[in-house]
Amino acid sequence: MNKAQKSWLLFDPAISAFAMIVRTVVAPIYLAFYAENILTDAQCSAYWGYAGSFAGIIAGSISICLGPRIDARRKKVPMVAFFTVTGIISALAYIVLPGVFSPALLPYAILLVSFTGIFSFMGANSFYDSLLLDITTPEERNRISSTGYALGYAGGLLSFLLCLPFLKIAGGKYFFTASFLIAAVWWGLGSLPLFCNVRQKTAASATATMEIKLKDSLKFIISQKNILLFLIAYFLYIDGVGTIMMQATLIAKGLHISNGNIMMTILALQIIGLPCTLLFGRLADKFSAKRMISSAIFIYMFIAVIVTVMSFNRELLIRQILFYLAAALIGTVQGGIQSLSRSLFSRIIPPERAAELFAVYNLFGKFTTIVGPLFLIPLAVFLWDRAELGITLLLIPFALGAILLTKVKVPEN
Repeated sequence: MNKAQKSWLLFDPAISAFAMIVRTVVAPIYLAFYAENILTDAQCSAYWGYAGSFAGIIAGSISICLGPRIDARRKKVPMVAFFTVTGIISALAYIVLPGVFSPALLPYAILLVSFTGIFSFMGANSFYDSLLLDITTPEERNRISSTGYALGYAGGLLSFLLCLPFLKIAGGKYFFTASFLIAAVWWGLGSLPLFCNVRQKTAASATATMEIKLKDSLKFIISQKNILLFLIAYFLYIDGVGTIMMQATLIAKGLHISNGNIMMTILALQIIGLPCTLLFGRLADKFSAKRMISSAIFIYMFIAVIVTVMSFNRELLIRQILFYLAAALIGTVQGGIQSLSRSLFSRIIPPERAAELFAVYNLFGKFTTIVGPLFLIPLAVFLWDRAELGITLLLIPFALGAILLTKVKVPEN
């Protein structure tokens, strides 16, 4: 790999520390801790999902509107830097919230900061993903993309390991503060190589691109049946992936899984995910990315069935065993389905519209969960007062996404 590729790859473990610590594990527990006696477990899950969904939608919409201008001016790297700075500020903001807001308002302040953090995370990912076309050839993309996600697992694991000793210091008093500080510093330092060594190469002509409006972007996508089919399929199946990722901690707490078991499971998931993501990249070169994505979708459908069985079982030991099984399966496919989706999409779009179309790609799915958090989880809470049954309902978008994916045509190398 050349210097630009290595520098691009290092950003994945940098931003993954934020994803692991803030988005997946610590911030949901932080919210549940300060929302006790103010919000129910089901309300915490629903509100957390709303914050993530709206943040993703807004960040993706902004990226689509700015994408043509950013592409023409070759400013994708500065945009990654901008969202990185706002994300770091949001991580640090968590630390000061308890001293600023009253207990009754604190849960809502945490949700607002979480909205800002996920907005920044989503925006950074949008332009970061589009840089894949600037540093690789089509033949390299499965390998480079999978390697990036694998390194992301390593970055998330190592940064989270740094947080764990603080659970034992003063009874965990400094755990939240240390975790958010580590996430901020890790993201900041790990992003420096990309800012120094990665440069945008592909760009449409300025005169043509400046005139592109959002409606023109959508019109172009609609005219390209192959891109449209993939985006709809991706939106459906990755929404399920994102919903499970985003809701896992709060749902586990609702099932009375202890914080210690949740954290150990997250660590195990990272350890499993690293080699499995690399393996998915290798298998994609042999069997095709589309076939491996389809396999991952069916595994996620099986995970949804496991969560359903787990939610109806009253035996704590059986619930814990099923929880660990579901987590292990998530670890085997989570990185693979995301990395291969990214590389597959990069092969079916024109390079000169990369920033614009990757903004749509991210809006349609990457860390933007809409169907699950905005509709299925609230529906499960409304009907049964059990957020975990929203995972059962994810079987529908998973199945529809798998069917549509079979219609997507991928060009040969």
